[in-house]
Amino acid sequence: MPVRRGSEAALPTVKLRVRVTGRHPRFFKKQVLKPERPIEPGSLVFVLDKLGRAVGTGFYNPRSTITVRMLTRSKDTFDRSGIVGLLRNAIRYRERTLGLGKNENAYRCVHAEGDGLPGLILDRLGDTYVAQVFALGIVPSLEDIGNELLSRREGARLVLRVDNDARRLEGIRESETGRVPPGELVEDGLRYRFTPGEGHKTGFFCDQRENRKRLGELARGRRVLDLCCNGGGFAMHAVRGGAKNVLAIDLDEEVVELARRNLARNDLRAEVAHGDAFDVLRERGKDFDCIVLDPPKWIHGDGDYESGLQRYLDANRLAFEALRPGGLLLTCSCSGSLSEERFLAMLRDAAARANKDVRLLEICGAGPDHPVALECPETRYLKAVFCEVRA
Repeated sequence: MPVRRGSEAALPTVKLRVRVTGRHPRFFKKQVLKPERPIEPGSLVFVLDKLGRAVGTGFYNPRSTITVRMLTRSKDTFDRSGIVGLLRNAIRYRERTLGLGKNENAYRCVHAEGDGLPGLILDRLGDTYVAQVFALGIVPSLEDIGNELLSRREGARLVLRVDNDARRLEGIRESETGRVPPGELVEDGLRYRFTPGEGHKTGFFCDQRENRKRLGELARGRRVLDLCCNGGGFAMHAVRGGAKNVLAIDLDEEVVELARRNLARNDLRAEVAHGDAFDVLRERGKDFDCIVLDPPKWIHGDGDYESGLQRYLDANRLAFEALRPGGLLLTCSCSGSLSEERFLAMLRDAAARANKDVRLLEICGAGPDHPVALECPETRYLKAVFCEVRA
């Protein structure tokens, strides 16, 4: 990564109102002093704490609630070419350390602060790279990032999506890529149709890869109900793992058709139907001894926290009520605002209301291509809990 020693003056300086003792990469508006001279939103800045000590270099956006997002804690600063260096490090970790890209072509290449690149999510999906932008500071580097990706995979499709909340809160005006034709990707030997950048997240849930595999291992001989099935990943792994029968349900009719096509593409048989997860649990839940509950993001922030938490509680209570002793539940939440501790507390409440004793088998998250920054627990957003009803 190119650095320039002693070049703090090369970047505008931002001073914090707080003394920095930890290494969390985000500083909020109330923690940042207004600069003496205006600084262009999205600029790289050198950060000093309340005592005048060097904190490092980050993105600055005075209109954002998260006003400073740190890139490096070095006392040296670096220019924007250093961001490409961080991208290369992230990809090297996936390819060399994790060995991804050999038997599958769907995985996360950049996981925001988990890779030291705040405001950027980048997934490889088949022959397409899909970037999701959450912070204004990363926007000036998008062209360099795209050129680096094309140098690695000539002819790759590049798709840009901007998070709607970020567009409003960060002031991002960058245009998104137009609609891209559907493609196909391979994960753990299974083929999936997808449309880059469409639907939820980047167009495919890379974060559930390891949990799909584990569900397949546990499904043998069981009757599996896959709720909020999306493209049918859990259902396909259950069928391939030897499940007795599988019913996949989703409220989105387009997704239902996609799941059917994915199952057919892999010569796997399961029933796929349009339906509401709550209704299906009430009407047919007792027909199954393994339930997968992987709903969309029900909590986006403080404004819908309580209502979203109630939805998690109601859905999991219904699942526990439906399962007999020995029944398995895989229950998930991708709501980053909902901590693992609070999610588990909700599950305890749901089990108690269902009058069931439940034991936890495994508490999981996203795969290792979604690295968690120890200093930034927000990077561990996915909760996936395998549990068994005892009585």
